[in-house]
Amino acid sequence: MTNSYVSLDTLKSSGVLNITGSGDDTRLRTLIEAVSRVVDGHCNRHFYVFKGTKLFDGGGALNLHLPDLVSVDTGGLKTDDNRDRTFETTWATSDYRLMPSNAAPSDGANPASRPYTRLSVDVESGSKSEFPWGVETVQVTGQWGWWLHLTRASETANAVADAITLTVTVSSRVDVRAGHTVLIDSEQMYVQSYSGNTLTVVRGVNGTTAASHADSSTIDIYEYPGPITEGTIIQTARFWRRKDSAFSVAVGPSTPGMGLDDDVRLLLGQFRRRAVGVGI
Repeated sequence: MTNSYVSLDTLKSSGVLNITGSGDDTRLRTLIEAVSRVVDGHCNRHFYVFKGTKLFDGGGALNLHLPDLVSVDTGGLKTDDNRDRTFETTWATSDYRLMPSNAAPSDGANPASRPYTRLSVDVESGSKSEFPWGVETVQVTGQWGWWLHLTRASETANAVADAITLTVTVSSRVDVRAGHTVLIDSEQMYVQSYSGNTLTVVRGVNGTTAASHADSSTIDIYEYPGPITEGTIIQTARFWRRKDSAFSVAVGPSTPGMGLDDDVRLLLGQFRRRAVGVGI
């Protein structure tokens, strides 16, 4: 998975590994990516934003429990009312409610921001009475993940002529770093490295579609919860430093074979979801 919860520059900084030079950059970035997936697995949820469609069993109920959801696309909730594997009914936004109602997963200024985890039939204002009974009778298309918080980068992207070019030139590289996932228009790109003002990227990641982009396109950088970033830093640093001590304990109280560092477990504990029912 081309996604990291901390940038390569941060990991190499003087406050963490204090590494200069680029000889180990690829290995370090790969390790960050691997640890980010370990974080996802431990928490039973992911913190990057994935755009896509998921299917659910309706159950004839008023409520539908979901993996972490940021938003539903316009016309993105559809149902198969006669179980013919065709989603013939599109629900209006007045037909359902996103719950919990105060989650606000797209409100970057809200410290209590969190994902939606349930759809509820709005029997008061809508025309629907239940989610239809049956296997995979509900289809939801939207953005999935813990939240959608973005920081506007000071640089802009020069024109990208097509959907296959793997380099993007920016006006002046200030904020964008290796390991960042960025949003240009509606396309997510994963930054693997940079040289001067040229970024080497993976195009169309996390369910988005690669496309051409106009000159001076704005760049937004995806943010993740502070404890998730810090936990990824600690665990990645621990793994990296073990190579210098014959892979014995180098960082933290944990012992080899015992899994995550104890401090990382503490940081991630508030985000951990029980591994039952709807998964990540």
